[in-house]
Amino acid sequence: MKISEASEALQRIGLSRYEALVFVNLARAGAATAGDVARASGVNRVQTYRALEGLEARGLVEVTLDRPRRYAARALQDVFDMIADEKKAELEKLDAVRKMLLEEWPKISGRRREPPSVRLQVIKGRAQIYRTLRQFVASSREEVLAFTTTKGLQRSYRAGINEVLVEAMRHGVKPRLLADVDATNQVLMARVAKVVPLRHVDRQRARFIIVDRESILAFLIQDERTIRGEGETALWTNSPDFVKAHRDFFEKAWAAAVPARRRLAALRPH
Repeated sequence: MKISEASEALQRIGLSRYEALVFVNLARAGAATAGDVARASGVNRVQTYRALEGLEARGLVEVTLDRPRRYAARALQDVFDMIADEKKAELEKLDAVRKMLLEEWPKISGRRREPPSVRLQVIKGRAQIYRTLRQFVASSREEVLAFTTTKGLQRSYRAGINEVLVEAMRHGVKPRLLADVDATNQVLMARVAKVVPLRHVDRQRARFIIVDRESILAFLIQDERTIRGEGETALWTNSPDFVKAHRDFFEKAWAAAVPARRRLAALRPH
């Protein structure tokens, strides 16, 4: 692994750019002065001292009593344990603030207002979309209708949406799923069909989910150009007209679709 890659990895767990560079070079050098670290890392002395002070304050480096002072990086496992403790403390603080605000908010906000009858939310980024979708399916009480694709199913599995749906089914929720079942995805679709009523539609790329005939989450922009799908965009709404139009479309497609068992049988080599 390159120094730059190790530095970027440390930034992802909470170190600043200069802290990460200084820590990696300090770990390579062993005990070293601030000047030694500055020369090795290519960071100017002012930024090096600030980075070392920040790392020392978090307990991620040790300091000797020598003159000039010498610094040593803590063992990497210790660093991860300390950062994990920091994150845990942050989450506990966040939860305490959440509970306090939820309890006091009615007093601050005054008279409770009824939410507007028709609401709409635009959701951007694949990660946020699938988090919302997971919550959306978990909120179902009666029915989940899904028009999806192979990649949509694969990402739903990774996001744990299938587990949420199975749990909802244990409480009486009835799902139905429409997708294009072909030779490239038949293994996945056979697995899905064992759990959820599934039918095949030819070359359809629509993607939407309707819950309890009340609200819909529809994919507007599908971003396959990037790994994380930052450009992916979805729309959630409880607009009765919008929901009804998509439900009617689903029901017509369902009536004309081929049951998964028959489609999978046709795909098997004879």
